[in-house]
Amino acid sequence: MSTRNYNKDTDGLEKIRALIDEPKIVMLATQLNKTPFSVCPMTLQQMDAQGDLWFFSSRTSGHFSDIQEDNRVQIIYTDEVKNKYLSIYGHATHIVDQKKIDELWNPALNTWFEGKEDANLALLNINMENAYYWDTSQNKLVSFFKIVDGSITDNTPDLGEKGNINMQNH
Repeated sequence: MSTRNYNKDTDGLEKIRALIDEPKIVMLATQLNKTPFSVCPMTLQQMDAQGDLWFFSSRTSGHFSDIQEDNRVQIIYTDEVKNKYLSIYGHATHIVDQKKIDELWNPALNTWFEGKEDANLALLNINMENAYYWDTSQNKLVSFFKIVDGSITDNTPDLGEKGNINMQNH
């Protein structure tokens, strides 16, 4: 597996966009200074043009209170079908913005909220600082055959790419 690192520039943002190519359920970890830290599944709604991640949240949720105390978060993204994996570290901010809520709202959210006017509805905005990725987008069968071929021929198989994406401004 080759290693390629990125910075917060067009290439770094595009690499993250390529890994997160659709709204997806991720694991959001809060209380990073405690063992065990707190985790909950969240649906990523959007990665905006600046690279911020957007989620809907309830003001009564545990992670909402956790972020009020310590806004450091870790997001774990997995896509087993496409063999893409991403760990993101950043800072979360609670935002109440009706225009952004209208932009991101979809009817499936009625499962958790009483419509867009729900008094407990808020947005979480995650400003990414750092990410680490594994992109083995070749399917598992091809990777298996490359590993077998490498063991027979002493060729080092190219099984994909991994690396760090530094999202802090320099």
